[in-house]
Amino acid sequence: MKTKRKKKSSSKSKRGKVIFILLLILIGLAIFFHQELYHFIKPPLIKRDFIVEKKKVLLYFMDDDEEYLIGEKREISRKDQVSEEAKEMIIELIKGPKEKLIPTLPPRTRLLTLQITKEGVAKVNFNQALSKDHPGGSSAEMMTVYSIVNSLASNFPQIKRVQILIEGKPIETIKGHLSLRNPLSPKPDLIRKK
Repeated sequence: MKTKRKKKSSSKSKRGKVIFILLLILIGLAIFFHQELYHFIKPPLIKRDFIVEKKKVLLYFMDDDEEYLIGEKREISRKDQVSEEAKEMIIELIKGPKEKLIPTLPPRTRLLTLQITKEGVAKVNFNQALSKDHPGGSSAEMMTVYSIVNSLASNFPQIKRVQILIEGKPIETIKGHLSLRNPLSPKPDLIRKK
């Protein structure tokens, strides 16, 4: 009887050793092929939103003197289309700054649509709160417009100019100080570094 128990326990320990060695081999292979495996598995995981790739952007908000725009870093989700990334960036701009800067868009502002033409014009369509809730003043209006224009153009090279729309229609101005009839090019001279 003792010999049978010894044989059973020795066969169990041999199985345990074999399993342990196999696990070590699998772990070694996983480490060795980690990069190749990750690049193989990554695309389907991204498609199914298991992995969300991030993109760093710079949003422009107003300084205390309402004279310049100052950049604030933010992360957005990387998307298949530039227009989708640009939409997310504008939504972040509407949320306002996280640092000690001044928001440039009224809090009830909503982005309705954003399209980018072949010519590189971003048509950014807001609800009426952009003009109705705007505090007014030439400086504040300029900061609002160019926070949108400079944020889009500096983060997306495909965007050369920006057309601001309200409820799908071109507008003359937000509060009477800056003409918005035509698409606007960025104004880097309004940007001040921290």
